[in-house]
Amino acid sequence: MTPVVSRLSLLTAYALAGALIGLVVIHPAVLAITWIEYSALVPDAPTLTGFLADRLLLLIVPRHLHMAIAFALVGALVGLGFGFFTRAYLDLSRGIRFFREIHGDEIPTLIRGGETASVEFKSTMRWDIQEERVNKGLENVIAKTVAGFFNARGGRLLIGVADDGTVLGLDADYATLRHGNRDGFERAIADIVTRLLGGDLCPALQTTFASVDGRDICMVLVQPAPRAVYLNDAGKTHFYVRSGNSTRQLELREAMEYARTRWP
Repeated sequence: MTPVVSRLSLLTAYALAGALIGLVVIHPAVLAITWIEYSALVPDAPTLTGFLADRLLLLIVPRHLHMAIAFALVGALVGLGFGFFTRAYLDLSRGIRFFREIHGDEIPTLIRGGETASVEFKSTMRWDIQEERVNKGLENVIAKTVAGFFNARGGRLLIGVADDGTVLGLDADYATLRHGNRDGFERAIADIVTRLLGGDLCPALQTTFASVDGRDICMVLVQPAPRAVYLNDAGKTHFYVRSGNSTRQLELREAMEYARTRWP
């Protein structure tokens, strides 16, 4: 069976299931609401069970067949809508998994290649190895590197790797998070970018993980930004750009000239 035929078959099943729901769920629900209003106006109104039984039996009468068809169509449309949404969600999920598998596989190669103009290593996200405590200032260092990639040609930030390529892993950072796992780490990265650089930039980031030597490594893929990206730190604004294998801060005049040529 081809993918197109399979997809049509699945949508047909959703439509048929929706039509059935329209007849056995939506129609009785509408009748129940009608009974509530009717019983409030008519003192000797029948019970809800009797009212539903009488009305539903009318569905088999030919002159009332249009009601059955109408509710079946409503249910079928609801089923189709749910089917399209489910298919889109599954396709997106498969695409994300494929993306993460492909890019996750390149992490060991990037580590062996060392830091370059498009690759940067960071030991941790927020855990200070020297002082053995949480250091929120390190989040600014992450944001600075991401901003530099945003303002240049994009790049890859590997977290959990020392400057010399030693694999440190993310366990120390995990221990500082409410959800100490990959999902919690990914949310923390998104929060840093939103808070210090701007939430509109999150779609330009892709985060993936890989296990290297039994330790988790996070790779943040940064696409070139559609606008100049500034880091907001304690009320001060800074502009960073990737230069060689380091991230450099530009003075105001340099930043304005760079932005003018970078985003004409």
